[in-house]
Amino acid sequence: MSESNDTAVTNANEKPRENRVLYTLVGAAVVFVIVVLINYIAGFVNLRLDLTENKVYTLSDGTKRILDRIDTPITIRYYVTDDAGVMSPAERTYARRIDDFLTEYKKAAKGQITIKKLNPEPDTDAEDSARLDGVGPGMSRETGNQVYLGLAVECVDQVEVLPFLAARPETLLEYDLSRAIARVHDAKKAKVVVMTSLKVAGSGMMGGMMGQQRPQEPWFFYSDMLKDYDVQTIPISSKEIPEGTNVLIVLHPYDITDEGQFAIDQYLLKGGKVMILVDPKLFAARFLSPPPNPQMPQPGGPAPSSNVDKLFAAWGIEFKANEVLLDMTYQTQIRGGEYAPTILSFSTDALNDDDAITSHMSDIFCIMPGAFLGEPKEGINKEVLLHSSRLNQLVSSFSADPTQQGNVANMRENFKESGEERALIMRLSGAFPSAFPDGDPAVKKDEDDEKSADKKAEKKEPEPAPSLKKSKKDGVVLLFSDADMIYDQFCVQKQEILGQTFVQMSNGNISLFQNAVEQMAGDPELINVRSRSSARRPFTKLNEILRKSESKYMGKVRELEDERRAAEARLNEIQANKPEGQEAILTEEQQAEIENFKVKAVEANKELRQVRKDLRSEFDSLQALIKIGNTFGVVLLVILAGILLSLIRRARTAAR
Repeated sequence: MSESNDTAVTNANEKPRENRVLYTLVGAAVVFVIVVLINYIAGFVNLRLDLTENKVYTLSDGTKRILDRIDTPITIRYYVTDDAGVMSPAERTYARRIDDFLTEYKKAAKGQITIKKLNPEPDTDAEDSARLDGVGPGMSRETGNQVYLGLAVECVDQVEVLPFLAARPETLLEYDLSRAIARVHDAKKAKVVVMTSLKVAGSGMMGGMMGQQRPQEPWFFYSDMLKDYDVQTIPISSKEIPEGTNVLIVLHPYDITDEGQFAIDQYLLKGGKVMILVDPKLFAARFLSPPPNPQMPQPGGPAPSSNVDKLFAAWGIEFKANEVLLDMTYQTQIRGGEYAPTILSFSTDALNDDDAITSHMSDIFCIMPGAFLGEPKEGINKEVLLHSSRLNQLVSSFSADPTQQGNVANMRENFKESGEERALIMRLSGAFPSAFPDGDPAVKKDEDDEKSADKKAEKKEPEPAPSLKKSKKDGVVLLFSDADMIYDQFCVQKQEILGQTFVQMSNGNISLFQNAVEQMAGDPELINVRSRSSARRPFTKLNEILRKSESKYMGKVRELEDERRAAEARLNEIQANKPEGQEAILTEEQQAEIENFKVKAVEANKELRQVRKDLRSEFDSLQALIKIGNTFGVVLLVILAGILLSLIRRARTAAR
């Protein structure tokens, strides 16, 4: 009886087990089918979920507005070698990302964009089409095969080509594609004039000895503007601005004359739009000077300081052309691990979030910029687009150069904060007064030179047109206190691939500059797209930690510096007070005093080095701690979350 009961119990226990196994298998099969269906549906309707902080995989509002205004059909021919035997897995993944991105454009354009995906295999119509469009193959770095990965955008008879889409972030790809669409659709280009003595358009000769010279390349900001605008350069001494100029860019006017300022003045009073980039210490000047050539006389390079003093004075703005802005909040780490307070990396806190030019920016880099002071005169409105922190000071341009030994230490030790924010980029708009109420300075000069009215009559020169004394229309001026920010070395990184130069933004400088041009003369919607291209974030938190560490040691540093200087001054005094003819003879007291001050100077220097070493060590430890926290913090949070969920699950199971 007991045996039959045991058998019954065993069978009863085995049935639930079999049921559980069956349920598990059925559940796994159902989950598998659901996952397959979800993937199939998502692929069919092209659903994408963008979880990135800045929505880098989602079309920007600017792109959507550009696509909304399309009223003429646009065709995009996408050339890609879709072959697993030719492209590497990473390249095929990138090609699919481009494919997905193009599909997003097609959906947002509501039927106005047609996508044609073509595989240019040898001896095919697709290959002929690629050649006609100017799209050529590139070399795969991973497989060594020739691959196509480019596109052509066509609207009526306008064609814009992106010959090879090197692997880049989606934000840059979006900007290139949106700009191409806007160009073929809108066709007409605005006129931008660059007024400068710098060789921004290239064509000059750079190099050393004879036979080794090579053409100087255009600055990137200039070559990039050529894609969107009718661009020309004029000398800084020009007496008038070309007719039809939509935007005038005045770049580092170190050698500007009164006649040049008058030309800018008159253009602005007619309702012109002007961008002026001045600089108290152009760091790039050392790279722009011609290299030494013993066989040829060498002209000088550009002066480091620039200003348009008469214009600024007329507008109520002060710019100290020999004073550099020092900022302890936005200082930047340079070679050797030192933090330079005159090389500045500005974060979103320093940018105007309400202006289209800067609202999406996150990283602006300036080398020894200046600052704009004062308030504009009545009738002129001021908007600050980039400002310093309150922990700033204006220092002489000579002592502001962080490459000169001892300058960084001196700036830090002698820092005195101003307590008010300084403007680095500002917009002035409204009715401007003339900076030349007496008229054209060139005419006045001629009148001073010609004392006799008879001489003027003999020449029979036509009377010049009367100059404007006030604005006929409201004008706009955008002021930059740093010209280095658009020099290639400080804003972009260039890479040569298969004979083509690809450019990666180092920071947001070019985006901000081009945003300004777009707002004044071009397509304002591209500002929204362009501003997403920079993702670097300056480490302002580290600068704050450095300041706190310095505050603990700075008093001792100053005390030791004073002791060292006092000892050195006393030594010099003793040496200077020797009787004439007895320079080599010293009393025992003088010799003892000299030895005593020498020991004091050595001890002060030694202790000073130790204090600075302690300061650096404390800061480095805090910096390392932050990096470790950032690296392992998320991992620890995930582990703790897993443990917490496990404990909750156990508690619920036990409660049952």
